[in-house]
Amino acid sequence: MNEHNPIAQEINKIQQHWQKATAGRQDLRLVRLIIKPEEARLYEGFCKLESSPHGQLREVFVTHLTSFDNEDTFSTAIIKDWLQTYDESAPLLQQMEAQGTPLTWDPAPYRHVAMLPPQQAQDALLLQMLSSFRAALPEQPRELVLALLPRQVSDTRSFCNWLTQLLKRGIPAGIKILVLDHVGKDYLAINDRPFPGQLLSMHIPLELEKAVQRLATSGNPNDPEIQYRKCLFEMGAALQAKDLRLLHYWGERMLECTQRSGNKGLFATAHITYAGMLFNFKRDPKILQLLEKGARIAKQGMQQHDPACLPLVIQFYGYQGAYAQIRRNFTEAIDWFIKQATTAQEHQFLPQAVTAWYSAVELTRRKDSSRYYDLLAQAYQAGVNMNDDEISSSVYCYLCSDYYDYAYTNKMQTIVQEIDEKMSRLFGRDWREELARMKKNKTRMLLQPQIMEEEEEISE
Repeated sequence: MNEHNPIAQEINKIQQHWQKATAGRQDLRLVRLIIKPEEARLYEGFCKLESSPHGQLREVFVTHLTSFDNEDTFSTAIIKDWLQTYDESAPLLQQMEAQGTPLTWDPAPYRHVAMLPPQQAQDALLLQMLSSFRAALPEQPRELVLALLPRQVSDTRSFCNWLTQLLKRGIPAGIKILVLDHVGKDYLAINDRPFPGQLLSMHIPLELEKAVQRLATSGNPNDPEIQYRKCLFEMGAALQAKDLRLLHYWGERMLECTQRSGNKGLFATAHITYAGMLFNFKRDPKILQLLEKGARIAKQGMQQHDPACLPLVIQFYGYQGAYAQIRRNFTEAIDWFIKQATTAQEHQFLPQAVTAWYSAVELTRRKDSSRYYDLLAQAYQAGVNMNDDEISSSVYCYLCSDYYDYAYTNKMQTIVQEIDEKMSRLFGRDWREELARMKKNKTRMLLQPQIMEEEEEISE
């Protein structure tokens, strides 16, 4: 790791704090790192680094991004992901054996989990697997850290309950579980009285924003991309200070430096960046001008075969829909979202397409119900070829749920069966209740700029 890299220096801070806080804590079983939301990617990088041969800590880290659906299925999901990762690590295992440090772990006793009902809790089997894996590690004594960074968490309370159940069962010696929690939220805070010495919560003071800024603006100050980033950070500071005049000043500087570059993609990006920041001031007349001009520039870039410009055009359609929604031009907004969806779909950007369809469908449900079922059907069809990971991490699961109700009412048995099988596989037998709870909590909402809905509620 490059020690002169500002991001690497922040990761080094995490490593040092970890070493100091965990040293000599033989009874420690659960470490809760309390972070700011914007630090999540940095901590994911820390965990993945420590899970690689380049890790600096004494413990052996294994990082899993397994989504948390509910406390009955999570242990089984981790075991399945663990076995898949192990099976895909044959080259690494061969390398370890060639170096004289073989991993002698036997996965066979845990493979039957794939045959068990997904709702049958396997907490004890998970702990047994972790213990056997730790015992098989070379260069003993070694400790194992299971870093859990779920891609999605359907219910933080259930996730906390799952952690508590593992502690009650007794996490084996030499094993620690690491989780991330948010500053001021305490979603995963557990009463430590029943578990003396086993819990550790810590917040590490980082300077990530400064590190990112130093990294992004290092290099040739005359480079248009460096100038763009400089303007971006200054605009962010102006936005935080709610200084519209200063925001416009740096926005215009951003347009000037990117135009000089001759790079259509960069120039269009400057327009959407500037407009996006102005969304925080709701009705600034500059927004529409930036969106219209930026879209024209991106389309010109597409004609010149700039690969960065097609995704930008799709983004511009979404922002134009959002701006129309701010102005309460709901029919126009719906049409923009449909244009965004069909363009993304045409070019096989399916997750982006279903997100745009969702925006259109939800707006018609509230503002133009005559179009609702027609758009819902199109939205459902748009995502039928998505894989399971894309479905479970996008709003398509909500579209499926709504279309299921429509299909059931209209006796469309083939569609009903198709959706039920797909959703049961991803979310369990009670998938409808699970999705209803997730939607209520807005756990997986991926809407367009969300200031629109908020403003609507205030004004109505």
